[in-house]
Amino acid sequence: MGDPGTAKSQLLKYIASISPRGVYTTGKGSSGVGLTAAVVKDNVTGDMSLEGGALVMADRGICCIDEFDKMEEADRTSIHEVMEQQTISIAKAGITTTLNARAAVLAAANPLYGRYNLKKSISENVDLPNSLLSRFDLMFLILDKIDTERDLALSRHVLLVHRYLKKPGAAPTGNTTGNTTGGGGGGIGMNQSNNSSLSTTAIKKYIATARQLEPSVSPDVAPYIVEAYVNLRSRPSLNNTNNRYRNTNNDQTTMTARQLLSILRLSQALARLRLSRTVANQDVDEAIRL
Repeated sequence: MGDPGTAKSQLLKYIASISPRGVYTTGKGSSGVGLTAAVVKDNVTGDMSLEGGALVMADRGICCIDEFDKMEEADRTSIHEVMEQQTISIAKAGITTTLNARAAVLAAANPLYGRYNLKKSISENVDLPNSLLSRFDLMFLILDKIDTERDLALSRHVLLVHRYLKKPGAAPTGNTTGNTTGGGGGGIGMNQSNNSSLSTTAIKKYIATARQLEPSVSPDVAPYIVEAYVNLRSRPSLNNTNNRYRNTNNDQTTMTARQLLSILRLSQALARLRLSRTVANQDVDEAIRL
């Protein structure tokens, strides 16, 4: 979730392009049937058949949903089962079946007031039900802060791309000065002298290799995860009624068993990044930090 103009859509489109199986869709352009499955009638035979939606097509991949806050509430609830059970149950027109939807969901949304209000809590800024937010492993805030150096870098990068119609690394360097680091609008700029970029092909190969690993939790790490989860559950900041982050029905900081599964998934993902077959304590610490 973030302010307008922070390149959320660019991020989603790029992730969908480098994923082994990525599907990109928007909130207003998606219905509950379009996300799950539709029953269609064959004009020739008259038989009823199922056509998979975005989440079914993204099986074993990632489904990127932009403008998540613009979706109708009835359509948004269709992904509850997908994010919890990784399946889609269909009972339409005499067809009763269960489809696999083992997909990760990456959603982008704007705050309730258009821009994030720092004077209000997260629960007041996020106009989404807690039952849905608790199904996400991670929630990030992308704020549009005024920073002169970053604004200069971003504006130089955008003007450089529009002037030469090339990537920053391929553009002439004689007429440009300063660091061109920045994101948004046209993509991500890089300092041509110090940084190097990876090609899309290399990233895809790295992801494909990492996905083949199934890291296991060793007997030494399992008690560490249990102790960390119990400590998170008993934190005073969650149960103190006088604290402004008090545990209420509308508070998104509530720690549930879903967060335990999130810690496990993130720990295994971090182990895959290291191309390791076992989860280490450092992976658990980083997952809890995230």
